[in-house]
Amino acid sequence: MDVSRLLESEPSVGLIRNIAKVGLSLCYPGARCPDYFAGLEMALRDEPPPFGTREYGLIYRSLSVEPRWMAVSLITNAEREGDGSKRLWSLAACSLIEEHRHLLKRHACDESRHALIYLSLLDLSFPGSVSREFRADLRQLSPHFAMRRELCPIEGSPYAKVPSLDDFLQMNIAEIRTAIHHTLQRPALAQHCPAANSAKITRLHDSLLYDELRHIAYTAVLIDECARNGDGARLTGLFRRRFRDFNAITTEELGNNVYDCSVACCAKRPWCRAKSYIAQPEPTLYQIGTGLP
Repeated sequence: MDVSRLLESEPSVGLIRNIAKVGLSLCYPGARCPDYFAGLEMALRDEPPPFGTREYGLIYRSLSVEPRWMAVSLITNAEREGDGSKRLWSLAACSLIEEHRHLLKRHACDESRHALIYLSLLDLSFPGSVSREFRADLRQLSPHFAMRRELCPIEGSPYAKVPSLDDFLQMNIAEIRTAIHHTLQRPALAQHCPAANSAKITRLHDSLLYDELRHIAYTAVLIDECARNGDGARLTGLFRRRFRDFNAITTEELGNNVYDCSVACCAKRPWCRAKSYIAQPEPTLYQIGTGLP
């Protein structure tokens, strides 16, 4: 299955498998990652995720027809990418393996850039929907990381630690879920954006999806490497547990009509995974409603 087929697929357990396989074939041709795929298969069987169901797509489509919901979703995506970038930057700075440092740093820079791409999608899909002042504030959601910048853990970050198998598993699952969101978001944005901006949105979305597939691939390789180097006995149980956690988070989010809740929202829920150490202010409908019908 190629990338175009992924974009045409409904959310399903099969799509989750295919996303992982396509990412690996694109970025690590010839890599097999047997321990990773064995753990993924058992986790999907024992903890089937809601984001691997047709209903997940139906709910998204029912919500995304509303312009304000879609605009808020894009801002939330930007916020979450910026926050994830900071977490990855601290993990990279503390990694003891040079190759891992490079991969995590590249991932952090990607997510820093993604925060700005989601804001560009907002501009292209809903021109004039936010004030100039608020739009300038939104740029601060990205930490503006670059590969030329020297790594240093962010002060006070709980992610200033040596990255582990558990970290790689959580990244992998999160990136798979984000890739599924891309398959839903692309046709949703097409309903809202002016025709003149359609080609630009497609190019930005292609860039986002390719990066997500690359992140899924490299974390799969690192998970498999950890399994071969002594963590194999823990892999299956930990994969199940982390899918269970993501499933609980996803179900809670769906109950609030959101796909990827905001950092501030997660900070209020002690059972949610530790996504934030600095809660960002959530946008209000007043701030994002000026140009929306």
